[in-house]
Amino acid sequence: MPTIKASDKIILEHSRDDTWKVLIDIPSYYKWWPSQVKIEVYNYSNDIVGTTFIVRPLGGQSFSCRIQSIELLKEIRLEYFEGLYRGVGYWSLESSNNSTTLSYTVDLVIFNKFVAALSYILPISKIHSRVFKNIFNGLKSYLDSRQH
Repeated sequence: MPTIKASDKIILEHSRDDTWKVLIDIPSYYKWWPSQVKIEVYNYSNDIVGTTFIVRPLGGQSFSCRIQSIELLKEIRLEYFEGLYRGVGYWSLESSNNSTTLSYTVDLVIFNKFVAALSYILPISKIHSRVFKNIFNGLKSYLDSRQH
């Protein structure tokens, strides 16, 4: 089956601690994710692990993710387990001075036959990266607005 393998990153002029607090606040993702991507959180867990959410892109196929594990202030590992994709994703944080390098990496199998067929024509991994650029920009704006 076709796959999506992508790794994208942004350098944020914010501390790793501030960035981490926003990343683990999954019910607040709607505040910084693009408005055309709806997120429905269920099975929310205060320790984050086990929290499950459905991502519903406007005009696209939905998929479900579960927080599999965290390494405090360093990594959040997600399992894509239902819907369009199966596989893993990782938020990774590294800090230097007063900035944080945030990466998101996915290794996914496309489970929808139509999207799988499209992947032979369209650069699906590049499209994923373009979407993540918008997510990163939303996160940056959100973090910037919290400083004031």
